[in-house]
Amino acid sequence: ASLVTRGGIVGSELPQIRAQVLPLAAGDVVIFATDGIREGFSDGLQFEAPPQQLAEHILSQHGKGTDDALVLVARYRGGTRTSG
Repeated sequence: ASLVTRGGIVGSELPQIRAQVLPLAAGDVVIFATDGIREGFSDGLQFEAPPQQLAEHILSQHGKGTDDALVLVARYRGGTRTSG
């Protein structure tokens, strides 16, 4: 598993936006979390759990409680490319 993090504070000095392409395979999990979630939230996660369950776990166990928090969890199901 790999974790890519980017810092920044809304309304303050935002980091420069950098495009990055990461290869995904069927079954991979992608997680987006705001700064209202404590660092280290991915340690010990059961990535095979349903995305909704992962998001609820991250919010309940790693939310700071002093800041708003948002977590988006998606599982890539794979597929084929179509032209057009």
